[in-house]
Amino acid sequence: MPRYRTEVTHSLGQPEALARMRAMAEYGRRTSGLQGEWSDNRFEFSLTVQGVSLSGTISVEADVLKFDGRLPIVAIPFKSWINRALKKGLQQAGPGGPMVATAAEVSSSVTPDAPVVLFLHIPKAGGSTLGEYVYNQCSAPNASDDDPLNAGVAYLDYGFIKDPELTVPEHVVNLLHCHDLRAVIGHFWFGLHEHIARPCRYITLLRDPLERVVSLYYFAKLQDTMTLEEFARNPPFREVDNDQTRRIAGVNPPVGECTRATLDLARENLRRHFDVVGTTERMDETLAQLNVKLGWNRDVVSYPRNVNTDRPKWSLLTPEAVEAICARNELDFELWRYASELLDGTRAEISERLRRI
Repeated sequence: MPRYRTEVTHSLGQPEALARMRAMAEYGRRTSGLQGEWSDNRFEFSLTVQGVSLSGTISVEADVLKFDGRLPIVAIPFKSWINRALKKGLQQAGPGGPMVATAAEVSSSVTPDAPVVLFLHIPKAGGSTLGEYVYNQCSAPNASDDDPLNAGVAYLDYGFIKDPELTVPEHVVNLLHCHDLRAVIGHFWFGLHEHIARPCRYITLLRDPLERVVSLYYFAKLQDTMTLEEFARNPPFREVDNDQTRRIAGVNPPVGECTRATLDLARENLRRHFDVVGTTERMDETLAQLNVKLGWNRDVVSYPRNVNTDRPKWSLLTPEAVEAICARNELDFELWRYASELLDGTRAEISERLRRI
C-alpha cells in the first residue's frame, strides 16, 4: 500500500497539544469506532472511514503533529481528511469532546414523533450540493458545527465503500438514537430507518450512470493503475457495478450478480418509501419539490459542490470504455430513467395542487 506522511504545525507546546490530541482520541473512540493506544507522545491507531480502513501513527511534538501511515489505493482521495482531522484535534476541546454544543444550544423543537430526513447520498451522484441544502434546511439554529450531531444533523462517516454485509457500525446506531436528531446525510443504503425509533422521510438523488462511473474512476485516482475500460470490466470494488440500484434496494451482492429482482426491489422502494426522488440533471426542480413536499421554507442559496476539474472531455473517452460502463450498469440506467419518471409525476401532482389553491 502507498505510504502517506503529513505534518501539521502548531504553537501550543507539547503538553497542551498532547492533551488536546488525547481528548480527540477519546472522543473518537465514542463517536467513530476509532481504536488505538498511546505510548508517551505517540498514538498508534486504526479507523474505518467510508468503508476504507486507515491505520498509522501520530506523533505529538513541541511544534508539529506528524502522521505516518499506509493507505490503500482507494483511500488516496480521502488523504486530505487526515490533515483536517489533525487541525480540528488541536482546537480547544470541551468536556464532552471537541467543540460540543450544550443542550441549550440545540433547539428543543424536536418532538418524539418528528420525522427524521434521511438523505441517501449515492457516491459521485452530485449529492454534495443537495447535502448542503438539506443541512441548511434541517439544522438547529445556534448550534456548534463540530459536535457528533452537527446542529441536529448526523453526517455518517462510513459507506462510500460499503461493508459487504451492509453492517451499520455500532457508533452510528448510537448516533441515530440521539433525541435531537433532525436529519441524516451519508453514503448509506435503504434500511437505515430500521435503527431510528421515529418516523423517517427518505430522499435521494440519482445520476446518469455513465457520468457517475467516470466521476468515480477519476475521484479514485486510478489512472496510473488501470484504464477506465478495465475499471468497468473488472471493478476493484462493488460500487462500480449498479451501485445506485444496490443502495436503493438495500442489498449488496457480489459484482455481476445484481438481477432484475434487484431492480424491481429498488423501484418499489423508490415508489413506496421515498418522499422525493431527484436527479442530478434536474437539480433545481429537485430542490423545488423538496421545498413543497417537506415544507421547507428557509431562504438558502445552493451552488455546485465537489466538481471534479480533473475529468477529461467526453471526446477523450473511448467507445470501448463507454460500452463497458453501460454494460456494467444496465440496471442503473433503468433506475435512473425511472427516477426521472417519478420526478415528472411529482411535478404534475404539485402543479395540480397549486392550480387548485
